[in-house]
Amino acid sequence: MRLEQINELRKRMEFNSTESETLVRLVEESQQKGESFQKENKRLRILSQKLLKKIGREQIFFTDADLPSNFDPKTCCSVGIDGSFFPMGGIGGKWYIPYSVVRILFSEGFHSMPVVDVYAAGIEEIQEQEFINVKSEASLRMLVGESKAIENWGAKNIPSLIFIDGPIVDPPKPVNDDYVIERTKGIKKCLEKSIMIGCVKRSRDNFFKKDFEEKFKIDFSELNNFPSDQYLFAYFFMSYRHETDYNGSLFSHFIDISNMPPNEKYNENGLKIFTVYFQKNINSKVMRIDIPFLAGREKNLLAIEKTIKKAIKSVNDWQYPDQYVPLPVELAHQKCNIKQGTAEVLYEEIITRSRSADVIDQITLMQLR
Repeated sequence: MRLEQINELRKRMEFNSTESETLVRLVEESQQKGESFQKENKRLRILSQKLLKKIGREQIFFTDADLPSNFDPKTCCSVGIDGSFFPMGGIGGKWYIPYSVVRILFSEGFHSMPVVDVYAAGIEEIQEQEFINVKSEASLRMLVGESKAIENWGAKNIPSLIFIDGPIVDPPKPVNDDYVIERTKGIKKCLEKSIMIGCVKRSRDNFFKKDFEEKFKIDFSELNNFPSDQYLFAYFFMSYRHETDYNGSLFSHFIDISNMPPNEKYNENGLKIFTVYFQKNINSKVMRIDIPFLAGREKNLLAIEKTIKKAIKSVNDWQYPDQYVPLPVELAHQKCNIKQGTAEVLYEEIITRSRSADVIDQITLMQLR
């Protein structure tokens, strides 16, 4: 039986084991909410069409005809970097976090076999009494390893395309200055010879909505009907495809988000960040792409635009059918992924090794679980 079938079976078993009286009410309400969402979807589609006509497509996004034809990213050395973790435990407030940071290297581009480089793997221990939000602390420790993997690659001085799974500013919230300094140091080292591309699968930011309000004098209440920029561009792109029967790549104008939260600390450390939204075709999800630059270089807008279009073409050419992200990122994600079952087996091994012949010790451990 395939994993998808097992998960589907588990889902149905858990659904059927729910109290029947409770289930009836939940099913009724889920149907009501589905109908409400359908109406909301239609309203946003109509609103997006009005905004698109009001502003003009050329003011918002480009097509694949605007991508550079003299640049072939598949021939470039390319690397994907990603990290993963899975918290387990809680005995006496102690958690064990298996983590992994992996780099996938295509040394000669698409024509070379991918090489898996496990940069770091281990099990962190976190005391709940010291860190109330265990998952947040575990994520930060994994990201520290990811930042070191970025810096280590930059130190090799190999001109390359560097794909990151997630935003350049990661985690997207305030963190301590030491972490920001270390991460920016690694990114700046890479930017001396390479192009770095952050592939953001789920963006909840409103950078473009604020930019549209100022640039096109649009009432923000209209834009605020869309929960995020990703929502807005999903409707923009679909409206354009529907009207023109176009199924090629679409990407937005770039904007500088260096001074917008949460990017200010990175800006203070000499890193400028630009962002665009991208969709390969009608079957692809809308993705945000972050491209960092060394401070000072952002003044040359022509050079910035040229590099950004290279980054977009790289995402476009490395993204294959039925994939949401470029191949180096997808492979890095698959190779580093710590699955729940893996974490559970490792945790059982820790508990097994912790057993003692002393009966008192065993009773004490059982009471702490």
